Amino acid sequence: MAQGFSHIRFLFQHALRVELRKKHGIAGLLVFAVASVYTCYQVTGTHAEQESWNALAWVVLLFSAFNAVSKPWDDDRPEIKSFLLHAVSPNHWLIARIAFYVVLLGVVSTVTYAAFLLFLGMDHFTGWTAVHYYLGIVMTSTALATLLAMIQALSTRAGGGFSLTAVLGLPLIIPVILVSTSYGSDLMRGIAFGDTAHHLLFLATLSAGFTALGYILFPYLWRE
Repeated sequence: MAQGFSHIRFLFQHALRVELRKKHGIAGLLVFAVASVYTCYQVTGTHAEQESWNALAWVVLLFSAFNAVSKPWDDDRPEIKSFLLHAVSPNHWLIARIAFYVVLLGVVSTVTYAAFLLFLGMDHFTGWTAVHYYLGIVMTSTALATLLAMIQALSTRAGGGFSLTAVLGLPLIIPVILVSTSYGSDLMRGIAFGDTAHHLLFLATLSAGFTALGYILFPYLWRE
């Protein structure tokens, strides 16, 4: 167990170091997210309706997530694949990639949410509602990260690339977005956090389910 955790930590740190060396990578994701929010501001101004504010936030987060997983990994090159095939466990590699995307999308979603509050205002939030909404943002980005990382890993190993990721990912993302929009809408309508917190539990369950599904399926494609 300790050795497995050590391998996962090493692979995660390696992925993080590689991404940080590509200074344009993370910067490009953040610029895309902020530019999308600014475009929404140009259309709606600072007086967007509750439902519009809520829908735009989740749409921008969704496209930012797909933008994050669309970039090719160095690990996907044939020569690197050949090395990894004999050097690491497929499940350790998958969990490390999921953890990397959870952190990456967590950063992107935080910047996106801050940009929404800055440009579109926070008139629809009272008291702790903004914090509770942010919890939904984090849980949604985690669910998207686990789902898209799992699908990307499977589609890459199957030789399908990003096109297969998009085809497989869109149907599975629908329940995530439906739960997220329902949660955000409840908060903005003034429903107590305790009465809508079950949506967060559902998102956590989806994240665990996506991870477990990838953990079971990915080893079968690892040596193909």
